Formats: sequence, structure tokens, C-alpha cells
Amino acid sequence: MTYVPHAVTSAVYDLADRALTRALLTRIPTETAALLADDRRRLPPLLVDEVIASRVPELRTALAASASRRAGDVFDRLAALGDPALAEGLHGMREAYVGRVPEQRRAVWAGAAATADDPGWRAPDGLVAKLLESKDADLLQSALDSPFPDLVAHAEAVCKEPETPPEPVTPARRAVPSAEQRPETTAELIDVLRVRRRRYSSTYLVNGPEKLDWEALLEAHRAEPFDHAALRALWEAGEDCPQELAVASFAAYPPTRHGDTRKGGGPLYWPMLTALDFSRHEHALRAVLPEGIASGVFPVDRVLAEIKPARHVLNELPHSDERVRAALAAQVARLGSDFANWRALHHLLPRFTGTVPALIDAALAAAPRHAGKTWPNPMGPEFPPRRNSLGRTAWLHLFDRADQAVQLDLSERMDARTIQYLLMWHLPDQSVRDHIVATHGAAVLAGLASHWATSAEVIEDLITYDDPEVNAALFLHTNLTDAQRRHVLAGLRWKQGAATPAAERLPLTPALLQGLRESARRNWLLPATESGDPDVCRILLGNQRVKVHTDPQHLLMLVRLWERHGPDEVRALLDETDFPPRKKGKHPVPPQVREAAQAALDASDGLEVLRAAQAAAAGPAGLVDHLRINGPQRDLAKYLDLWAEENGSAELPWAGLLAAHRAEPLDDRLLVDLHRLEGCPADLVEATATARLRLSHRNYTPRKGKRPPTLPEMLRTLPLPEYAGRDNWPAEALHSGQVTAADILRDAFPALACVTYLGDETPAQDTRPWAHAVAELVEAMGALVREHLGDDPEGWTMALRLMPDFGGTLPDLLATAKAVVS
Repeated sequence: MTYVPHAVTSAVYDLADRALTRALLTRIPTETAALLADDRRRLPPLLVDEVIASRVPELRTALAASASRRAGDVFDRLAALGDPALAEGLHGMREAYVGRVPEQRRAVWAGAAATADDPGWRAPDGLVAKLLESKDADLLQSALDSPFPDLVAHAEAVCKEPETPPEPVTPARRAVPSAEQRPETTAELIDVLRVRRRRYSSTYLVNGPEKLDWEALLEAHRAEPFDHAALRALWEAGEDCPQELAVASFAAYPPTRHGDTRKGGGPLYWPMLTALDFSRHEHALRAVLPEGIASGVFPVDRVLAEIKPARHVLNELPHSDERVRAALAAQVARLGSDFANWRALHHLLPRFTGTVPALIDAALAAAPRHAGKTWPNPMGPEFPPRRNSLGRTAWLHLFDRADQAVQLDLSERMDARTIQYLLMWHLPDQSVRDHIVATHGAAVLAGLASHWATSAEVIEDLITYDDPEVNAALFLHTNLTDAQRRHVLAGLRWKQGAATPAAERLPLTPALLQGLRESARRNWLLPATESGDPDVCRILLGNQRVKVHTDPQHLLMLVRLWERHGPDEVRALLDETDFPPRKKGKHPVPPQVREAAQAALDASDGLEVLRAAQAAAAGPAGLVDHLRINGPQRDLAKYLDLWAEENGSAELPWAGLLAAHRAEPLDDRLLVDLHRLEGCPADLVEATATARLRLSHRNYTPRKGKRPPTLPEMLRTLPLPEYAGRDNWPAEALHSGQVTAADILRDAFPALACVTYLGDETPAQDTRPWAHAVAELVEAMGALVREHLGDDPEGWTMALRLMPDFGGTLPDLLATAKAVVS
């Protein structure tokens, strides 16, 4: 048998009077029982009355299964019957019946009081028998009010509260001193440092004895060395930490690049510098050397003469200290101005293990082998710079202390990588920088534009050099503004700006063009529209991830291309069919833009025609066209943002939108989105109501370029969407005043959907705006059904059975049912 939706069965009973309802109970018992058991469906009051009065056990049982979850007095009426056949379903015994409140179960026993002598209560599978076997106190609590003494006694026995068992006695946990406990003496502190976890060591010292017995601590350490955490805590405990403990702490756990650094507070001693091999612990040297030199604990001359390796010492010295600068200047003076000495020094630094003076001696000794040679292993700048060279930084620290004449001579021979390090981190005198630019060219400054943290001041300085290499580095590796990116891609010179003649524009480097090809950054590629460079334009049009979304930007790209290269280049771009890596097919320039460009190419004053077309497209009319084309995609905010990104922010042209709508209705989806914005005209708001109603019809899809249908047309041409328990489309359409109840009943199809919409509605309690429309539809439908079928239950039954598979209108269904029955 074909399934009949419960909402349809409900609608049929809604339209039937009492006599017909009583007749239908025996003709559609299966459909009726399914409706009664479904607590999500509304039950017509007459149906409930007749089911309770009918004494048909199957229907009563189905109603009892859903009664506890229905509003109103259905549960109480069934409970008052005192029917033992319904008792279990009303009371609930299994997981499926969870959710009963105590009042409902007590109502079951109140109804049982009048029929307690009914043998059905004592049936082996009845409620009383099952509760007598139950040990569930929750189920039996309400049975204390039952009219059955044995059940009451059983419930009392089960529900009696048991005595609270005594709490188990657990053995006391061994007392362990907490980190907040304060050792009173040094001896107690020593014991605690031996046994406590490492992370508590500093805590115990902070909360420890007011005065430490360092001799006792030394004696304890010599007998059994403390672990590194205890030693570190002792070293940082105060300035009076003995040398032996401080040096032991530094050697046991030297600071690392990613580990702990010295927290300060502990004294420094010279033996610390001899306790470690700094070729393996460079960062440990960084942790103590600057502070030790500043305090005088580490004499500069002695550091240079005794501590090694020289490379790490040079890197970690505090070069702002005048004593350091003077000492290094004395060593550098030995090298003189001979490039062979400095080249030998550069060659030795990465692997030299001795002291700084020994390094100078070795460089002087090796200098003859470097005479007449150029810079060793020249390298270009790093993007971004890693600052982790194996000697370049140490060499530059010595270079900093050389005479200016020596610096000028050496700077002529440097490679680009060394110049980059020098300019970024060693800040030479301006005369040295000017000499570097004069001898190497402005392109050498590209190394300064090497990372995203490059300051705006440096960018503004570098861009004035008008050098293609520098501009490429700025574009690819620094955070330029949008105007600066447009300036670079257009090849403009700084002083002339947009007035730069086409012949004097700066070329774009291969590295910059490759960076554009590989990029997916909109802020890199959108400035290409103002470049006027045919290669850059093709890169933009071929990019698969960045797209120009507005006509004004496409037209601006063609205007700038015409200005720099003439109409032939514009014609060649429009005739192009291949824009790799984009797949061949549709031209990336929209057809309306190509048409405007072609009209300009055919005109005698073509450039002016193209400029006028671009200005018009960038105005209010262009924004209207942009919204009309893209608005139907239901992401109005996105396309407004794209317009603002490409053409600048603009107020919504409400007058233009209204005029466009009057000339040709705007897409329904665009109207709904515009309605949410402040300032939407009243005419558009009014049109939005109908547009929203059309869009709520799930079988309706707006067609681009097609006039939207009227609601009567939708009734005749589109099947009603399946009712999902939310919006009532026929009632809303009737409420709008654009269709009548007669239109809906005559034209809406299929009949099943039309009836289903009314099966879940309760007009008397409905507070929605279209509630009166539901009532009007129910009344009209009842008149229509009676007109065709009268009070014949056979005809009503046949109509119900035919409905699931019937595709026509309700009048067609009723006529077919009448013909079949007759």
C-alpha cells in the first residue's frame, strides 16, 4: 500500500465533520494509527474525541504512545479511562518511554482507582505485574500512590533509602614538604636541594634561610656535586656566590640558543671563560661576555689575548664599548691597507681556532698567497638575509675599526653579500655608503630591500634611486604600499612620476616578472592594470588565482597599454588567444570590454574614446552594471568590496539601481540583498517582498536575462515544493494578495503537496502574518472537497489513497476519486 504522509491524513480529518470522522476510522485505520502515534503532527480535536470514544484498542494504543509528548489534555483524558490495556504505554516501562513526569504517572494511578477490580490490571503482562518484578526506584516512586496494596508494599521496600555506608579509611599519605615550605637552615636547604625536583630549586632559595652558609654549601658540593638546576639557583641567589659554585653552574648547564639564558643576579668570574670550549657553546659566550666586559671582570685585552675561537669572540664583543673599539683598532692597524692581508683574514676566519691576535698573525703570514686575487667566492645578496655567515660578520667587525681610507679601498672589492651585511647591520659612514654606490652602482643597494620588516623610511629612500634591481627587490621582498607597487610596475621615475616619458620608463627585471608569474597575491597583481607593460598585462590575464573583477580595471589596463605602446599593442592583446598558464578558451577580458576597445580602435580619436569608456564604467552606471552582473551570486558584500578594492569606495547608486529595475527588473537574489542595506528605496523594498516569496519556492530558479514569473504563473507552471514544516508557501502567496484561494485550489499541483501544507497548520493558534490565509485556504478546500465528494466516506477514502501518486491538481484528483467510486 502506498505511503500516505501523516500531514495529509491530518488534513483529511480536519475537513471532515463528526459523522464522517467516525466513518473514516474504520476505513483508513492504518493511516489513522500512524498519525496518532506521530507526536510531531497536530491532531484535529474531533479525531481525538472519536478515538477515545471508539474503544478501538489499536487506535487508543497508538494515541497513548504519543500522549505524554502532546500538548493539551490528551494524556489526562486517556489516564482517566483507567484502561489497563493503555496503562503501560501511558506509565512507561522502557527506554523509549523516558521523559514521563511524576504527575503523569500519578494520573495513571488516579484513573486506576476507579477500575482497580478490572482483571486486566492483574494480567501476567500487565503494568502491575511488571512493576512487582522491577527494582527501579524511579519507576516505583509513583506506585506509592497506586490502589494496589501489594504494589505499594513492594515500592516502599525498594524506595526505602539505604543507610549511608561509612567512608573507607585510607592510610595517610607520606608527608612530603611542599615548595612553599621554608627551610630554616642551610643544612635543611641542602637536604631539600638533594631530593626535590629541579623546578623547585629556585623556589626553595627564595624562601630559604635569610643568610646562606656558603662554606657548608661548598663542602656539600665537593662531597656530592649538586645537579645543574641547583647550581644555577645557587649562582643566581646573590652576588656573594663563591667562584667555585658559579663556575660549576656555568660549565654544567651553559646557555643555548633555544634554552635558558642567564637570568642575572649572579656574579661573574674570569674562570668562566676558560671552563668551556666556545667553539661549541657560542651562545654561552654571548650570555656573559658583554656584561663581564662592562663590569670590568673580563679585561678586554685579556679576552682578546686568551679567549678563542676568534670568530665567536669578535661576534659577541660589545662593540659599542670604547675599550673594545680601541683594542680592535690596535689589532686592525697591523693589517694595514693591503687587500691581501684582509683577504687572508677572510679566508681564515671560518675555521680558525685561536685567539684574535693569533688570527691577525696568521693572516699576515698567509697574505703572500692571496696577493693579486679578487674577493673570495663572491656571492649575491640573500632574500631574506639569514645573518648566519661563517666569518663574514666577524670580518666586518674588524672592517668597522679600519681607517676610512682602508674602508673605501676594501669596499670597492667586496661582493654583494658582504655589502648587504655591511649596510644592514654595521651602518658605515655615509661617505663609505656613497662610495659603494659610486663604485658598484645603485643596484648593490637591492640587498637592503631584503625582508618584510624593512622600514618605510628605508623603502622611501631606496625607491628614489630609480634602479630596476632595487625596485625589483623592493617589490618582491618588502611591504610596499599600493601606490609604490603601481609606481614600480609602471616603470616610473621618482621625480617625474606619471609624467615619465614612455621612452624613459624603467624596465622590469626577469626576477620581478618571474615573481609575478608565480604569485597569487592580489596586491601584487592588481597594480598591473596601470603598468602599461604588455608582459605584465599578459601575466595578470593568465593568472589562474588572481582575477580582475570589474570592467573599469580592464579598461584602465587597455588605456595604459595604449598610452605606452600605442593601439597596435592593444589590438594584439585583444587578438591573443593563449594566456598561459590559463587554459585556452574564453578570453579573460570580458566581451563588453573587448567591444568597447574595438570601437575605440575603429575611431579616429581612439585613445580619447577608450578613456571616456573607462570613466563611464568607473561611475555610478558602471557600478549598477557590475551589481546586475554579479549580484545574483548572493554575495553582494563580496562584490562591493571587489569594486572598492579595484576602483575605490563609492556610495551605492540607488537612483541608478531604481531606474535600472524599472527598465528591466533586477534579479530576485540581488533585490533581496539590496533590501538589507540602509537607504534602499521604497519601490525596491516593495519588489523585494515578491522576490523573496519567489525565491522561497524551492522549485524556482531565477534565469539570467529572463523576466521573473508572477505568482499565478508559478502556480500553473511549477510544482509546489514539498512542505518541510517551516514556511507555508501557498498561504504566504495568498497573504501577498497576488493570488486568490481559488487560484491555489484550481492551479496548484500536485494535489498531495497542496493538502500537505494544510495538514500541520492550526489556524486558531497561528500568530504568523499569513494565519488568516491558512484559515481561508482550509475553508475553501473543505467546500471544494464537499462539492465533489459530499459526505461519502468511500470517495474520501479513495481520494486519500490516490493522492500520493497523483500529479495533477486537487480538482482533478477529486473528480478522479468520484469517478472511481461511482
